[in-house]
Amino acid sequence: MKHRPIRFTLTTAFLLLTAACVPAPESAAQQDAQTAAPATPALTTTTILTAPDGRKIDMTVIAPANPRGVILFSHGGNSNPLATNVLHQRLTARGFAVIAPTHTDSLSLPPERRTDLQSALITRVTDLKVAAELAATRFPDLPTAQVGYSYGSLVSLMGVGAFAAMIPASNPDVKAAVMFSSPGPIPPLTGAPGAFDAVTKPTLLVTGDADIVPGFAEDPTQHLIYWEKLPAGDHTAAIVAGATHEFAGGTQPGWDAVAAMVDDFLAGRVFGDAAADARFDAAASNDVVTIRRR
Repeated sequence: MKHRPIRFTLTTAFLLLTAACVPAPESAAQQDAQTAAPATPALTTTTILTAPDGRKIDMTVIAPANPRGVILFSHGGNSNPLATNVLHQRLTARGFAVIAPTHTDSLSLPPERRTDLQSALITRVTDLKVAAELAATRFPDLPTAQVGYSYGSLVSLMGVGAFAAMIPASNPDVKAAVMFSSPGPIPPLTGAPGAFDAVTKPTLLVTGDADIVPGFAEDPTQHLIYWEKLPAGDHTAAIVAGATHEFAGGTQPGWDAVAAMVDDFLAGRVFGDAAADARFDAAASNDVVTIRRR
């Protein structure tokens, strides 16, 4: 029997996710530890933009003096753009301007501007579209990638075509996507036929064999669903020995090795650096990182 394609509006997707597993928020301790990283030398500014529905979006822009590319960044659940400051320092040092909205689930927002994690799926998609518009205005003609952490990695993958038949979130200007500690299975999305088929651009998933989120991803291998269901192509998973869900904070063992891989992935796939491409493609599994490709 031929299956009819499944189509949902954003509202329908929200209603389905209300009853489903959503990415766990970061604890206050996790956020404090990550925010305590040394300040980035790039210029950090906050711009308040208006969403199509009239909602205000706090947009953090972290930019080196002469950026060569743009990262659209989506933070973890209940967190904020600066909670992964070590990662942002790394990205800006490699020539990327980072544009990161404060999503409506962020506890840094006043209560009257916040939503719960389920409702934030809709607003996160809008936030990244507004961020892309800002990138086109402030950094015209620069190549773009999306990077996300935890809940944000779901939005990152949407930017390169995941769930395109259900949620219109893809951005044709995005050249590649990086996911740190992707959320566990979300049945209405990850279980839909062909949910990942439109992801043809390069992706890199970073997770750990101790990446457990109680109540959401009890088994660390559940994070790999966002790699396992991708069509064959330029897709890589890096599983870090001993790494937990807070690995993106940049303080755990294995960070330097994986950060170098991320450097090469972005430089090669986004900037077209042939040497970086060669290093990334030649990277092999070792005692610290297991690399899987498809």
